Amino acid sequence: WYLGASLGHYYTDNVFRTNGASNSDRLTSLSLLAGADTRLGRQRVHADARFNDTRYQDNSRLDNRGYNIDAGLDWETAGNLSGTVDYTTARTLADFNSNTGIGPTTERNLQTDRSLGGSIRLGLPNLSPFTVEGTFTRRERDYSLALWDSQEYRQNMSSLGLLYNASSAWRFGVAGRYTKGRVPTNGFEWDRKDIDLTALWRATGSSSLNARLSRSTSDSFTGVTGALSWTWAPGGRWSLNTKLSRDTGVEAYYLGINNGLADFNRVQTALQSQLSYRLTGKVTATAGLGVTRLSRNGDIALPGAGAKDNSKQYSLGLAWEALRNVTVGCSYTRLDRDTSNVLYSYNAYTAGCYVQGMIR
Repeated sequence: WYLGASLGHYYTDNVFRTNGASNSDRLTSLSLLAGADTRLGRQRVHADARFNDTRYQDNSRLDNRGYNIDAGLDWETAGNLSGTVDYTTARTLADFNSNTGIGPTTERNLQTDRSLGGSIRLGLPNLSPFTVEGTFTRRERDYSLALWDSQEYRQNMSSLGLLYNASSAWRFGVAGRYTKGRVPTNGFEWDRKDIDLTALWRATGSSSLNARLSRSTSDSFTGVTGALSWTWAPGGRWSLNTKLSRDTGVEAYYLGINNGLADFNRVQTALQSQLSYRLTGKVTATAGLGVTRLSRNGDIALPGAGAKDNSKQYSLGLAWEALRNVTVGCSYTRLDRDTSNVLYSYNAYTAGCYVQGMIR
């Protein structure tokens, strides 16, 4: 278990993500952290929580309280039955200029995401390398600003498939997946059917590759989607985490790619990579890169056959373990968005420092 607190002060040069007049500001964020990870017999219970209070110096109407909670249970029986249950929820200040279906705003808009999911795996006694797996996930998104009601959604996703454990290094899978979603305020509904081919490769004890290739059919697109996650931690100083996705913005968001736009019915291609390097025993440097490409053909706000909506995100960070349980760090993040409509194009950066204390 752990308990902690963090205090940070940051400067952002473009609060409202516009390409017009300057709207810089300074903000202070106070966070409380808590978490636990323990085993109860065969079962594993884990939880992490972060509660934030953010205050703006000049735009006090944007002051807000947010959170990020992640909890789960990994369970198994004495036989061949096992599974997981996971719940995540987060509340953050939504991007002021992220969707071409809605004009940019300067009003406070809190975005709340919730996800509840689970999986069940049944090993086949006479075919030991094979496992039947079923999953279900419920996702919801809400906004506090009524203008964004059309971007709220309720989505259910279920799948049933077969896994083949070829060896300790390789695992392959095939599954059928069905997704049904709706927008509560206007009644808009969509569904999607996927055939998933998956592979997990544990190349070494320090490197793993997780891939999915899908044939997807929905109301708004038919084609190939997929995702790729690569984790490389050779030990010592280096670690690298890379994610690649060609899917809707919602799927990329839950994969952990945070530089994309969370559309629920458009396919985007997104890449995110995060590198960590320990300079000394107490100093660690980080660098990140994110690239998103989104086709906007047929979008009313971005007319033309070659409509585009592309973004790039860069980040740098430095953290110093000043004491055993105290870390001091600084970070810089820049986001550049380029669209066919200048109204939605902008550049913005945020830089600042923080101090964090933990009790374990």
